Amino acid sequence: MTLTPQRIANVRKGYGDDILIKYFGDRYRIYMEQWTKACRREIVTEFPLYLQFELTPFCNLACVSCIHGIEELKRNYTDIKFSLDFDKVLEEAARYKCPSISFHNNNEPLLVKELEDKIAITREFGFIDIILTTNATLLNSDRALSLIEAGLTKINFSIDAFSEKAYQLNRGKGDFNQVIANVLYFLELKKKKGYDLPITRVTFLINRNNYMEIEEFKKFWEERVDLVEFQNFQALEGYTEILCPPGYEKFNGFECGFPWQQVVVRANGDVLACCSFYGADIVLGNVGKNSIYELWHSNKIEELRESLSKGVFEHPSCKKCAGTFYKKR
Repeated sequence: MTLTPQRIANVRKGYGDDILIKYFGDRYRIYMEQWTKACRREIVTEFPLYLQFELTPFCNLACVSCIHGIEELKRNYTDIKFSLDFDKVLEEAARYKCPSISFHNNNEPLLVKELEDKIAITREFGFIDIILTTNATLLNSDRALSLIEAGLTKINFSIDAFSEKAYQLNRGKGDFNQVIANVLYFLELKKKKGYDLPITRVTFLINRNNYMEIEEFKKFWEERVDLVEFQNFQALEGYTEILCPPGYEKFNGFECGFPWQQVVVRANGDVLACCSFYGADIVLGNVGKNSIYELWHSNKIEELRESLSKGVFEHPSCKKCAGTFYKKR
């Protein structure tokens, strides 16, 4: 198993490691060494290396390849109560010196008005890798500045198109030209202010609507951001197989290292063993009743690790996930 997940079409190299080592020294280097071993399923650390927070289940777009673009799935996914004690989880993570945190999953984090305050406080709790993925529709000039100053180490702009036509086919709504303007403004502001961080990345999920724009997208962004990443198509079983791009086929060699690396914490306090669209059904417990440490060492996740290490996808959601990846022939 390699560091690059099978869902990523191009090999990820570095992703700002040299800059982050400059700022955080041996602690970041050790974190990356542990991450590599966990990704290869060689170790289970005392506490997750990465906490992925979903502070709201909602998104302001309706992408055709996403649960938010399918009303039935969206309704089920977003029907939760907001009951997460965020500070309680941070306090526990600080006791175990958890190095990495993010504020995205299957949602749009900029819908959270107090997001920048929550990002800023994570530094006080000892996190060194603070990550955000956004569709950039809400990334106005004020929020660009506040996100940069809040202390993010990495930011990903999910764009998935080079043309307005492909963007509208994928997103369902949103203003393509405004999104591009928002991202370019962010990049220029970061440069103007003289910040090394956050490391910047743009992503492009390959599907039938945009596969012909890969090279143009790469040429436009590769000198503007730190990383341009193309992600292989993954279907929502029974809903989005039609979006598979020409020349792609099912990938049957999928391996999962997620339960060795991280957990997702949702707005209702549920702790998930998976970040995929299918992950909401793999609930380890809830931080209202359990600690992250307890759940990280629970029978549920141990059984999951055991089956995955054998290449057996016993959980129904794991089976769906592993069977819906595609790659170029």
